[in-house]
Amino acid sequence: MSCPRFLVPLVAFAILAVASAAGAAPQQGEAAPAPTFIGSDVCAACHGDLAEHLKETPHGKNVFASLAPQGCETCHGPGSAHAQDPANPALQPKITKLNVQAQSQVCQKCHSGGNQFFWHGSVHETRNLSCASCHGVHTFKSLTGQLKAASTAEACISCHKDVRAQMWKSSHHPIREGKITCTDCHNPHGSTTPKLIKANSVNEQCYTCHADKRGPFLWEHPPVLENCLSCHTPHGSNHIKLQKTSVPYLCQQCHANVQHPSVVYDRTTQADIPQGPDGESGASNRLFNRACLNCHAQIHGSNHPSSPYLGF
Repeated sequence: MSCPRFLVPLVAFAILAVASAAGAAPQQGEAAPAPTFIGSDVCAACHGDLAEHLKETPHGKNVFASLAPQGCETCHGPGSAHAQDPANPALQPKITKLNVQAQSQVCQKCHSGGNQFFWHGSVHETRNLSCASCHGVHTFKSLTGQLKAASTAEACISCHKDVRAQMWKSSHHPIREGKITCTDCHNPHGSTTPKLIKANSVNEQCYTCHADKRGPFLWEHPPVLENCLSCHTPHGSNHIKLQKTSVPYLCQQCHANVQHPSVVYDRTTQADIPQGPDGESGASNRLFNRACLNCHAQIHGSNHPSSPYLGF
């Protein structure tokens, strides 16, 4: 039975359509076509909560759009395959699937200079951390940027528990009070100095705030010139002024304490010491006011022309 002549064009069109569809679908053993960019609006249609959060972060601002025109797909990659089959976990373009090195490489496509310059080979990178270990791209903007924690200090002490304990001691830098934070002294992304400090040395770092201790002085105190940490512990202490221990014991780690007023019992307490008119002992030592700083007040250095002992 022959096909009516008026149906021939329609049958031909149907055959071409089926052939075209068959050619578009990947055959068994044939690689699927590479995914393409679909735009952030398509992402926001399903991930509306993340899109709203993102608006409050630097990545949601116009300046980011000008630097990364692909929007969400700048970090997550082309999303056409995921949009066609959202339920397939293998097609979800999540950066969290990558290992920590690959995650950081995605971030460093934009963030490679400034504070991030020394990230490669830094302490945190070698400890298998990535940018996402501390930062959250989609989180609300906190006081310090896009940290996962409410503040920089909380992000740091989530790992550095020993520092957290020191911060709660009676004498501490005002980190708990929010007046300074960890990044005022340290660069968490890496540095060329020990302990990730931002200055060339510990002393230079301390002098950024304690400029009165910098000098130069007429009479210098050698431990001060060497390292502030010889006497102080920076994160917290139960002794005043962040001292490692109380004076006079702190000073007596270097200075001999024999026959000195800071010693409670020495040879001046012997019985052959003359008594005063009222029968009191003639000993020169004291049971209080024995701190070295009672006399050597300028312990960091002195400009007094006749006081090589760091007095007033």
